[in-house]
Amino acid sequence: MEYLLEAFNFAKWPKIYYGPGITKSLENTLADLDNVLWVTGGKEGYYSSYFKMFLTISGININSKNLVQISGEPSPQDIDAICQRFQDENNQTNINKVIGIGGGSVLDAAKALSAMLVTQHSLLDYLEGIGKGLTLPDNILPFVAIPTTSGTGSEMTSNAVFSQVGDQGYKKSIRHDKLIPTEIWLDSSLTTTCPPLQTACCGLDAFTQLLEAYLSTKSNLMTDMLAEKGMQLIIDNLDAACSHGAQNTKVRGALAIASMLSGSCLTNAGLGIVHGIAGPMGGFYDIPHGVACAGLIAKANQVTLDVMIRENNNKDITKMAKIGLLCSDHKTLTKEQYCQALVDKLYRWQKKFKIPKFAQYGLNHATLDQLISASSYRNNPVKLSDKEIRDIIQACI
Repeated sequence: MEYLLEAFNFAKWPKIYYGPGITKSLENTLADLDNVLWVTGGKEGYYSSYFKMFLTISGININSKNLVQISGEPSPQDIDAICQRFQDENNQTNINKVIGIGGGSVLDAAKALSAMLVTQHSLLDYLEGIGKGLTLPDNILPFVAIPTTSGTGSEMTSNAVFSQVGDQGYKKSIRHDKLIPTEIWLDSSLTTTCPPLQTACCGLDAFTQLLEAYLSTKSNLMTDMLAEKGMQLIIDNLDAACSHGAQNTKVRGALAIASMLSGSCLTNAGLGIVHGIAGPMGGFYDIPHGVACAGLIAKANQVTLDVMIRENNNKDITKMAKIGLLCSDHKTLTKEQYCQALVDKLYRWQKKFKIPKFAQYGLNHATLDQLISASSYRNNPVKLSDKEIRDIIQACI
């Protein structure tokens, strides 16, 4: 195919440790526990189930003074407040490593702290589109990512996302190659505590990232190979992870690998219409990112497919059909029918996993104009009109 001959850049990968119970070896790699900042999820006053499991597996005795807990998607103000706790009056810190244990929001917060603890500025000054346009420093602290969900791929990305919800809300990123973690510890034992609906939404977020990167106008040979494998892993394991295989570390491990691959794919090939809507949606409404992606994925790909067929976009129809073949028992369908088989699979997943409608979070037909105006089709294989974007969102309300 023509695109294989085109030039591309590819971001670095961290050192990766993978396996059920692998975090039992983490302490051996830490030289100075007293100067590690631990970032995890949950509200103040108690530990989440996955963090308790991490403590049991790793055997690490953590000083609670060096532990911060992130509840929900973090705001810039949350990060600034934490920095003030761990910096002296001269904006100096004795923290020499940051370890994030949790889902995408926790890992994004930990990433930001690894950078902001060595600065004297607010995180707002670095946010794309709304800040002062400052560039993050090169000398950020080492950051270790230990994901406990399989969705955002934050453990492999060079950005971290922060939001402020409301009429003037936003969801914006900081971005720097140094934000890619120093190490990733993929311990599938820690993901077995993730409940079915969250597992489904995270899995569909990862699948969205893989499929959008695969069909992206910026895709390349490397991202295509990784995306194909990642989507195969999700197709083969998501149903089991949300039901009888929830405690199976091999099933969970497959999704953890797929999520990691999705992070690399989006870093190198970008994203499409689902994230082009989900981003601003998360600023205007208190909708979890995984729910937004899981709710949008089927209709967005149906509309994209319809436009690709209308415009005779044979290259991307051929690529999409290759993934549709993985979703179908039939071996003699046309390329367009295999594409539809993929979209139908996405609709079945939404129904089976009972993905929430957006009306539950306050989104309604009367407030769509602002969201449509803020949305974009990014690197989508075809351009979409405002009407087509409206149709996608309305179908999910």
